[in-house]
Amino acid sequence: MISSIDVFLAQTTKLTSWLSPIWILSIGIAAGFVLVLFLLLKVFLLSKVPFLNTIADRTGLRWVFGILLSLVYVGFAVVGFYYLSDAANILEKFGDDPTSSSYTVLVEGFSLFLIIVVPFCVFLGFGVWYLISKKRAPETLSLFREGFLYWLNALCIGAVLFASLGYGLDLLRFNSGRFVEDPTGILRSFGRLPYGGTGNFKVQVEPADSGSAGQREEVSFWGQEVKWIEFKSNQRVDIATMELTASTPPSRVFNILATSQAEPQVYFPDSSIDSPIPQEKIDNFYIANLGSSTAEVEVTYRTGPVYPQVVVILWAAAFVLMVYLTYLISATVFPKIFAIAYSTFKTEISQPLFLIVLIVGGVFIVGSVYVPYNTFGEDIKMYKDSGLTLIRVLAIFLAIWAASKSVAEEIEGRTALTVLSKPVGRRQFILGKLFGISLAVALLFIVIGGWFVIWTSYKPVYDAVESSKGTIEWVECFNEAISVIPALFLGFLEVVIFVAISVAISTRFGILANFLICFSIYVLGHLTPLIVQSAEAAQAFETVGFFGQLIAIVFPVLNHFDVQAAINTNRGVPLVYLGWSVIYCALYGAMTMLLALVLFEDRDLA
Repeated sequence: MISSIDVFLAQTTKLTSWLSPIWILSIGIAAGFVLVLFLLLKVFLLSKVPFLNTIADRTGLRWVFGILLSLVYVGFAVVGFYYLSDAANILEKFGDDPTSSSYTVLVEGFSLFLIIVVPFCVFLGFGVWYLISKKRAPETLSLFREGFLYWLNALCIGAVLFASLGYGLDLLRFNSGRFVEDPTGILRSFGRLPYGGTGNFKVQVEPADSGSAGQREEVSFWGQEVKWIEFKSNQRVDIATMELTASTPPSRVFNILATSQAEPQVYFPDSSIDSPIPQEKIDNFYIANLGSSTAEVEVTYRTGPVYPQVVVILWAAAFVLMVYLTYLISATVFPKIFAIAYSTFKTEISQPLFLIVLIVGGVFIVGSVYVPYNTFGEDIKMYKDSGLTLIRVLAIFLAIWAASKSVAEEIEGRTALTVLSKPVGRRQFILGKLFGISLAVALLFIVIGGWFVIWTSYKPVYDAVESSKGTIEWVECFNEAISVIPALFLGFLEVVIFVAISVAISTRFGILANFLICFSIYVLGHLTPLIVQSAEAAQAFETVGFFGQLIAIVFPVLNHFDVQAAINTNRGVPLVYLGWSVIYCALYGAMTMLLALVLFEDRDLA
């Protein structure tokens, strides 16, 4: 008799389709957390080195070593950008055609690299010396166990346990309860990431003699990693991965007809037994010229890991490491601002409202999975759009409430006067409040956003069962889950803008006025493109045109952070777009903070 426990633990395709994408993300988070632990070990060891642990306290040495280390980081970043963007192939293919979309994306990407990555490398180059300073190293290690990093550590440890469990069940051949599809193959694909790319060779082949096995050309790639192969030839040729003899199966031979160079033959491999590209290591191509004159043959092939989704592991690990580094360096370089931010963060997450927002968001996300949207098979789009909107609205509500309670009420209650009586300036007070509230919002996005990603991965499985579609592959669940992560990031940037606006308003007004003004900005910010278009269409009315231009300049264009169009068309959000959104958020946030500092500078606190 089969017990209920056996039924519960039995592996099903629904379970593996749902949890395999989450496991891949967990692997990336776990890898990033392990790198962070090595970073802390490195900080501890270097803080014991007599010369290195004093560089941060010596102005001259700090500048020299900061510049040198910054250049090293920039060099590593340039190499990473060059290979990750496939710049070599793009320049070779489209270097003479600046109008090409690939060439344009490369140029925009490099521009963003200069604007965002280079300053971040300089920040790391100078900030690392503060981490290993003899005075600040103990504080750096203590920061890892409290505040924002305490919560982040808990989430990362959970990811480590989940990733270990998924791989351990497969390693032990424990099929009952296994919830990841081919974890060993996924990790093997991750190890093959550096070896993917584009291969090419050109060769001249004389007409084949009778009994010839074909002209041999050496190559090196794995058959199962081939994405496509492109053939060009001015003669009819046969190409195979084995010697061309009478016993060679016709299904293992490429029959290439003479074509123009502009119309190559492209082959997309499959996993069948009779495929011309076997699922094994390929070391040679054999080419037989069946024409009457010399054949000029060009072969181009693209290889990559069997599971290309593993690239997410790199991005997740890099993101985790970047968050930890930014937090630790900021805490040691700006101690007074961090002290205000740390106190604000602890106060806000201890409020009942923070827990209420988490519960409301979590329940809505789970409940919405089972809501029939009646969209004829497109329920996933409505689910993602409604979930993202809810998370964004809840975060904005929390940000406005926190700013009003933390800034306006402290000013009215004379608490701010007590804080400013210590060696803390007004600028440090406002910036500390901004970063503290932003950390609380970031924790909200990480927790509820991660919960949303998990259930977005489950939504295709549920819809398939409801519509009797049959089995859903985990790749489809992966694509749906990953597609909401850029949208969550853009939503966080939008909320950061509202944090800055709300802090600026709170320096002069209370909570009610703050809510009303922010609500108006939210509505006008999302209507800005329509207002500008109306103003342009009504050029004869100067008042309408002036009002439209004023709205566009003063209010943030919040549609920049809305990806509903991308969700509706099943298109991803380019990294270039994310980069420009970060710049827009930073610029508008900086201008809002300048206004906040001006308003707070002459505010009477007594």
